[in-house]
Amino acid sequence: MLKNISHAGGVNPQAKERREQTEEILFSTPFGYMFPDLVMGENTEANKLPVASNTVPALKMLGDAMADLGEAGAEMKKFNSTIPSVFTYLGQFVDHDITARTDRETEISMISIGDNANDELKPIDPQIILNKLKNGRRPQLDLDSLYGDGPALIPGGKVGANTEAQFLYEDESLLLKVQDLGKFVDLPRADRKAKIADMRNDENVIISQLHAAFLKFHNVIACTLPKHLSPQSRYIYARQFVRWCYQYVVINDYLRAVCDPNIVDDILLNGPRFYLPGFSGNSVFMPLEFSVAGFRFGHSMIRPFYQLNRQSQVKIMNLLGVSKDRPQESDLLEKNGDNYQLKKSFSVDWENFVRFVPDEPIPNVARKIDPKISQGLFDLQLDGVRANTFMSHLAQRNLVRGYSLSLPTGQKMAKAFGFQPLTKEDLIDKEPNEKLKQALEYGNFGDRTPLWYYILKEAALQTGGNTLGAVGSSIVAETLIGLVKQDPNSYLNHLHNPAVRPNGIRIPRLYGRASIINSIGDILSCAGVR
Repeated sequence: MLKNISHAGGVNPQAKERREQTEEILFSTPFGYMFPDLVMGENTEANKLPVASNTVPALKMLGDAMADLGEAGAEMKKFNSTIPSVFTYLGQFVDHDITARTDRETEISMISIGDNANDELKPIDPQIILNKLKNGRRPQLDLDSLYGDGPALIPGGKVGANTEAQFLYEDESLLLKVQDLGKFVDLPRADRKAKIADMRNDENVIISQLHAAFLKFHNVIACTLPKHLSPQSRYIYARQFVRWCYQYVVINDYLRAVCDPNIVDDILLNGPRFYLPGFSGNSVFMPLEFSVAGFRFGHSMIRPFYQLNRQSQVKIMNLLGVSKDRPQESDLLEKNGDNYQLKKSFSVDWENFVRFVPDEPIPNVARKIDPKISQGLFDLQLDGVRANTFMSHLAQRNLVRGYSLSLPTGQKMAKAFGFQPLTKEDLIDKEPNEKLKQALEYGNFGDRTPLWYYILKEAALQTGGNTLGAVGSSIVAETLIGLVKQDPNSYLNHLHNPAVRPNGIRIPRLYGRASIINSIGDILSCAGVR
């Protein structure tokens, strides 16, 4: 059974949900804890943030102190990492593929009750969280945010006749809808709204352009397959190729860019040690330590502004809410017949984001992975979010959500992985930012540090912000590699297939030659959007 929900809507006990207004496709799969013994049962309170009257005010102070003050025209290069900015948004794309609802106000994950009454916001019992909080995505790197539930594949049947994904497909050809505008692509739209399976992929221009590139990538692959195949067969084979290319790129390109490569190699060769979904009959679940803290490191990588193309250097705040109706001069969209398309002046030139040639300089490198967040993300008044609330302030939202969902502290996670934790001296005594120092001291966070903040500070101290540190790398790499290893349909479980090569995924012949996909740059090039 399907149930209509609002974007901020409540938990749905059914197996699948759809938001009628936008036809967003949602699922209902489990969340869990990677280290349940740290947060569940007796004598676990010391493993979490202190439940005290000053905890929420201290988290608010800490969030405010995390501002990156860079503006367009004031580069502040000392805040830049060596990571190409494409990985900021590939990470967001991955996040939207495998997690949903920990970024929304739901019945069980609501933090807005603490906006004006700090003492009313308390950590939720972990068992209640596990029973009631459901993930709106499948815990697999299967691109359900791209394909939804898939179309009906019965020969002669109506496209999408028995699914909720009908609106994603062109017609009986089963090609994915995309606006191919010659020099660039845009998402399919009905009026202004994107017609995609996960509306979060139209939250900003860059993730919107990346999603559109994946739509076209699928169609390019499908159109190169033998013509004697039925549309259903071409769709099935193309989807398999696209998923395998995506999985290969996430593990071998993305993870090696943002994580300690030694930790990635260890997990790939020897398997995850702590995240074991499906082991001994356990349900496959999405770890809250990953969804609520570990994978939110990407927020610190967001630049205050981007050089989108030759014409446009744009503040991040002016790239948010693509479908939002604005005054003409600041509108991101323009009329295209009866519908709308992205303005060419806001199209992404991927050569500004991706190193298609090794070591080539590019305008947009990600900010360092550290406790600095673009200040423009402290006032996110989109989708009805009110100003001066936790939901409008990205840093406060992340910190308070972690407290509400009973995450273990950074120190306890470090010990669980077998690492030496950061000390109070590392976190406070040597902290040069006086506002950060005061917030950490006020909340008594020197020995019990919010996991999200700990991961960012660890990266700054251990790698200079150019990759995650030990705890962050372990959470992220264990989860993503674990999801691919447990999926019987993943490329890692089809290494015998001729398409799976040590150096990438061999896709059908394009332009008269075989192509190997092993990087996000290869996917964008194959899609013809660079």
